[in-house]
Amino acid sequence: MTAIIGETLTFEQENGPDVKLVVFGDEHYARYETEDGYTVIYDYDLGLFCYALLVDGEFVSSGVSLTESRPAGLKTHLEEADEVRVAKIEKRASGGGMP
Repeated sequence: MTAIIGETLTFEQENGPDVKLVVFGDEHYARYETEDGYTVIYDYDLGLFCYALLVDGEFVSSGVSLTESRPAGLKTHLEEADEVRVAKIEKRASGGGMP
């Protein structure tokens, strides 16, 4: 198990340029932030990393690419609820993978 805590890595996007993101996590679960601390998730429908919103403790895409102006009122360093993280880790461990 290899943990990455605050390391900046470069990621490809299907429909956009490569982006640098700060990573927190391991092979079972990871959270991604812009270099200025805004949480992002990969939106597979758009093929882009987008700013994340928290809905019922879970990340959802805002639909706003991190190359655009971030949504008003967005807070930095968002984290999913513990039960959401645990469910995603269990799903991945059982072979369900993560999109």
